[in-house]
Amino acid sequence: MTSATPWLGTKRVAFVPLFRSNAAPPDQIPPDWENLILRRVMNDPRPEVNGADRSLRAWLRNVSWGRADIDPLVLPMQTINKQEVAPTELEGTLGASLRSQGVNAAVLVMLGGRGAFANAGFWSRVAMSETNGMWMMELIHSITHFVDLYHFNNDVDPLERAIDSFDEMSASSGTHPTAFTKNELGWLDEGNIARYHIGSSSGNGFILNFLSFADPPQITGFRHAIHVGDGFPYVIVEARKKTDQFEAGLPINDPFERGIASEGVIAYRVQTRDATVNEREGHKKPLFLMSLTALRPGESMMLDEGVKLTVTTELPKSFIVRLFDT
Repeated sequence: MTSATPWLGTKRVAFVPLFRSNAAPPDQIPPDWENLILRRVMNDPRPEVNGADRSLRAWLRNVSWGRADIDPLVLPMQTINKQEVAPTELEGTLGASLRSQGVNAAVLVMLGGRGAFANAGFWSRVAMSETNGMWMMELIHSITHFVDLYHFNNDVDPLERAIDSFDEMSASSGTHPTAFTKNELGWLDEGNIARYHIGSSSGNGFILNFLSFADPPQITGFRHAIHVGDGFPYVIVEARKKTDQFEAGLPINDPFERGIASEGVIAYRVQTRDATVNEREGHKKPLFLMSLTALRPGESMMLDEGVKLTVTTELPKSFIVRLFDT
């Protein structure tokens, strides 16, 4: 049972370029600002990865396997005489009109440095200096109500146990979401998540498709993830590989453009019952990364409740793993 609102089909999103007339330092309006925004949403080829498209639309279509899309509406530039601008600043003047046009979410696009990102329901706020991954994170908050997965300062779990670049909703670096998040957003069917029942399934083998590849056929032993355990919390095992421009990231020194941290099989503990609630149960991370480095063939690790995970083989599009009760 998922808690987030699935992003299925095309969502109409309004982007509003907002110039601050008294900003300090002064906002510098780029030439053809509206079209620059549209390019980032619809077609953003990056020379660092042989011209591969890293636009919001390309990301959505790729990671959702064609189930989600975006229809952008870029409004004319607005001007405001303020330094600090709330995400909902234009609700009174534009909110009702946008909703009447079937707009599902609206984004204030600011100038200035990074750090403008925020979400307040229907409205989000981003900056041109921020990456497409950050824009996408705020839009997912707005449309699906799915919460942040990154480290909170009051977490009882260590910083290094954050799921980080293995999920867009943690690192906002444009990688694929985890199998957990894809399922929450309606992009991965339950039928493609195998179940391992502790005490009755020892020695089972599974073929795990790389999460960046499209839905595999639902045949015995061939899945995108494994749900380990029958209660809460539980563990998910999945396979990650740098097979596209999103998992690979960009070869530049920008933490918000990096790809996944390592390649192989990862395991993480799901510690949230509701992925739309920001208040973390027991101040535990929603997703607790158990494998700090992805496992390669020949490597093993212990999961919860005495279950051992072993990676046996790498295939062209998948890894073969085995789970044992010990």
